[in-house]
Amino acid sequence: MGMTMRTILALATVAVLSGGMASAGPAPDSKRLAQAKDYIADEQWTRAIAELKAAADDPAEKNRAEALFWLAHSEHQSGDDASALETIGRLEREFPSSPFVKLAHSVRVEIAQQRRRDDVLWIIAQPPAPPTAPVAVAATPRPAIAAVPPPRPGPAPMALPATAPPPTTPLPPTTPTPLAAVLPPPPPPAAAGAWWVGAFPEPADQVVRIEALAWLIDSHSDRVIPLLKDIALDKNSPDDARRAVVILAHSPRPEAHNIVLDVARTGTEPVQLVAIREMGRLQDANVANTLMQVYTASPMPRVRRQVVTSLGERADTMALFGIAKSEHDAGVRNAAIMTLGRIAPANVQLRTLYDASPMDSREAVINALCAAKDDDELIRIASTEKNPILRQRARAQLRLLATPKAIKYLTDNP
Repeated sequence: MGMTMRTILALATVAVLSGGMASAGPAPDSKRLAQAKDYIADEQWTRAIAELKAAADDPAEKNRAEALFWLAHSEHQSGDDASALETIGRLEREFPSSPFVKLAHSVRVEIAQQRRRDDVLWIIAQPPAPPTAPVAVAATPRPAIAAVPPPRPGPAPMALPATAPPPTTPLPPTTPTPLAAVLPPPPPPAAAGAWWVGAFPEPADQVVRIEALAWLIDSHSDRVIPLLKDIALDKNSPDDARRAVVILAHSPRPEAHNIVLDVARTGTEPVQLVAIREMGRLQDANVANTLMQVYTASPMPRVRRQVVTSLGERADTMALFGIAKSEHDAGVRNAAIMTLGRIAPANVQLRTLYDASPMDSREAVINALCAAKDDDELIRIASTEKNPILRQRARAQLRLLATPKAIKYLTDNP
């Protein structure tokens, strides 16, 4: 897939620490915790584990949750994954609201991936069940009770002669009902992966769910891609949607790439920008047409500049040349010009653009000519341009190039 767990964990760390933790202001590291982090940096896992266990068990340690996270991380790095999972469970129980719980979940995902435990990854990746609406039970009206008249007095009862009581017949012996027949059946045994996530796991954080789906997409693409599609098209969660788009773009499956194209056309701007950026590396035949459709339809310069960047990654000189000639926004137009300068061979288009461009883009053309190492055109501009600022700019770029031809021109024309 091209994405390592180290990268995913780093992204998750930034997301978590830039969220709730940054505002909370964690306490400064104790001497023991600082020492443990030094050991971690040097990959001295045994020493780090000893310090972190002591910190996690010390009631006076103000950052016990962080100590437990680094303990799980160090135990995993040392190869003791069973202890790492137990430490993660302890962190969840003792500090359920800590932001380090999310980071520990990322460690759990990595362990499951390395152990090839797809069953565990699926437990983590499943979306939470939608809330069930309470069923309204209509009240059944009670029937009206009619008034009952009091009984009339009747004749006195007649005295009956005394008789012997009838003989009693003994009842046959009854067999007691087995207890199992009246009790509900026992619950089915827990799944093999339940120990990894606890007996009663809470729905996984969405970031962790996406990490699990990232590991599963290659081997279970038919099930994973629809789940990622729902996340990528969710306009209420742009951060999660961006993560899903990146994973879909790294998949080799055409149906995953089609979702990226759909997001580029219809997504909200933050997610759309990521989709357009990822399209620059896709080799699908319809990517260039989609990029130009997005460029034409969007009024946002930011989106149009991202289209220019992606076209540059695809070395689409014709599309960039068309944008450089027709774009009204100077920022987007100059971005297309500079991108052309970085793509060889684009010299012919750049030479055409210099005379055809408005004055606020001619300096961009000069810079692009330098990037394209076109000393001939720069010498022409330095020799014929009437605007002194542009002429000096061309000479400056020639000095920067310092090709034999540029040096000779500058020497002969001081």
